[in-house]
Amino acid sequence: MPTPNNEMLLALRSPKSGWLATLICALEEALKDVDFSEHHRAMVRQLLEQGAVSAAVSEAAEARLTRFEQNIAESQVAMAAAVAAPIMAAATTARPKLALVSNAA
Repeated sequence: MPTPNNEMLLALRSPKSGWLATLICALEEALKDVDFSEHHRAMVRQLLEQGAVSAAVSEAAEARLTRFEQNIAESQVAMAAAVAAPIMAAATTARPKLALVSNAA
């Protein structure tokens, strides 16, 4: 394993490495996404080099993240409904019809 990986693994063992872990997980997901272009990577590098994020960029990112989270929540609800519909349909058709009988004796 290369030295930077060893250093990163050691850094992630620290109880104070929560943000580092969060950034690494987010970066890993972004790198898997074909829409995360080289231009986006350059912008991230620029932010790291600057060492600061402007208020306007921060606010815009918060707003976009909120919309992203809403889209994910809506997708999860739609997927759950799509999975549950056949199960519910099967459960209602599989139940036997029961009739109450009274004894007049």
